[in-house]
Amino acid sequence: MKKIILISLASFLILSCAAIFNGAVFPNQCQKCVVIDKNSGQILQVFEGCGSENVRLEEQAKEAAFDYIKSSNNCNIDVNCETWKKDPEE
Repeated sequence: MKKIILISLASFLILSCAAIFNGAVFPNQCQKCVVIDKNSGQILQVFEGCGSENVRLEEQAKEAAFDYIKSSNNCNIDVNCETWKKDPEE
């Protein structure tokens, strides 16, 4: 019974602390999301981060795109995300 409780607690802590987990386990994992106006090709906003900074970047970009759509009545707003690994720092 104690094992199940400890495993459940550990799982909960890992899931609830995604930023700490990503920073420790994937420090070189980077992500960049851009909010783009598809009509003009103009980049409206950029979200970028590595390690713990890339947690929820895509969600933040989608929220920004929604705000742009709502404020400008322009439905041709899109979010493009890409991920990469940067070289380890020496």
